[in-house]
Amino acid sequence: MDKGIINISNIINNENILIYFQPIISVKKRSIIGFEALCRGLNTRTKKIISPDILFEFARHENINVDLDRLCRKKALEFYRSTYSEKNNYILFLNIDTSIIDNGVVGSGYLLNQVNNLGVDSNNIVIEIVESKVQDIKSLDNFINFYKERGFLTALDDIGSGYSNLDRVALVKPDILKVDKGIISNIDKLFYKQEIFKSLVNLSKKIGALVVAEGVEREEEAIVTLELGADMLQGFYFSEPRDNTSDMAEKTEKNIFHIANKFNNYMTNKIKATKLMHKEYNAVLSSIIYELSNVTFEYFDHMISEIIQKYTIIECIYIINEDGIQVTETFCNQVKIMKNGKIYGPAKKGTGHSLKDYYYYLISTGSKRFTTDPYVSLASGNLCITISSQFKDVNSNRFILCIDIRQDARQ
Repeated sequence: MDKGIINISNIINNENILIYFQPIISVKKRSIIGFEALCRGLNTRTKKIISPDILFEFARHENINVDLDRLCRKKALEFYRSTYSEKNNYILFLNIDTSIIDNGVVGSGYLLNQVNNLGVDSNNIVIEIVESKVQDIKSLDNFINFYKERGFLTALDDIGSGYSNLDRVALVKPDILKVDKGIISNIDKLFYKQEIFKSLVNLSKKIGALVVAEGVEREEEAIVTLELGADMLQGFYFSEPRDNTSDMAEKTEKNIFHIANKFNNYMTNKIKATKLMHKEYNAVLSSIIYELSNVTFEYFDHMISEIIQKYTIIECIYIINEDGIQVTETFCNQVKIMKNGKIYGPAKKGTGHSLKDYYYYLISTGSKRFTTDPYVSLASGNLCITISSQFKDVNSNRFILCIDIRQDARQ
């Protein structure tokens, strides 16, 4: 590393540090909740801004990253104190260079002293931690407990990126989970990312934490993350990081109200579309059951092999008995089958379905019909839902009709 490029010691000694702030917003509350403080260096010779990654890389090389980390916090807290602390309106999100925890500074109380000396309420400070970068787990635990006992909030940053370890969620017991932009990017187009995000939201609710979706850059990403349960959003869509928070407030609030209206319209239209789709599904199901009710089960295979040709919305169709055993072959619209191989393939006659939700929910609740959440079908590898419905054949024997309907083509 060429030390002559950046004199990190001079930058720290002369406090040539700029603090940028990016808003973290709540669409539900239609307001800015707080700001994340982001550190930048200033090269006084070239007048160029130095990114935090480069800044801390040089500091670690010189073994003065603790000094740099403390300076960045000092600058952020000073600005926050002079601008917002008295109003008590906003939360300040402070990044901690977690490598300093491995350097044995836990217990020094330096951050606590900084906050107390400036008269900032610790309840308004969120300590952001990238837990995957900490090697000394015991020190991490001590660090978090020390500050939590003194009123600070904690957030796990970059959840879902790199080698993030979800088992450390139990250790940190965070107040906030910040989901990495790698998951948020194009989440509106990718089912797998949606399911990962949904799982993290469910996890957060179980442990009493809030979820921030980071790196929101497009309207569609904002809408989908809200639909999936995000409590707060952060990203360039609302505002890029700036050194003057008053400049960004008007634009940010305008974008918040815009996305709130868009989200309301989106959900209204989606509910209407869903009702229409299920009306169509129910009509198809009723028509099929009417045909099957007029024959004995020996004719089921022949019947459903012809029935599936009539309804292009159906991907696969099969029938199971009251014990959850499949009594017909699975008949599929071949044009809809995308994947082949040993993993994916339609279930055969005699397969047990008693552990499938579309069977046991139907039987245990006594309902006539049940619709699953979207899932990746093992019959085809496509995203689909299964609708199951109880019916009787001509001899009053009970059976369950199951139809799979592909979803991604309809979204």
